[in-house]
Amino acid sequence: MRPIGLLKPYCRKLLDDQGQIELADREGHTLEMVCREIGLPEGLVSLFIVNGHPQAASYCLQTGDEVKCVAIIGGG
Repeated sequence: MRPIGLLKPYCRKLLDDQGQIELADREGHTLEMVCREIGLPEGLVSLFIVNGHPQAASYCLQTGDEVKCVAIIGGG
């Protein structure tokens, strides 16, 4: 899993040298569950991209999935 932008500070201790979090042994877990497990605040992720395609928070991880998480961006 690769947290993007504002999400990195919430899970910095879990990031490897390439800015990713290993999701081993989480097959079958939803993206929402994984976010809770790694410490991302609920509702902060606005977009999940799995293997290059947008997915809902209810998507269940499969072996080999590449996940990016994008935070809600505000402004005005």
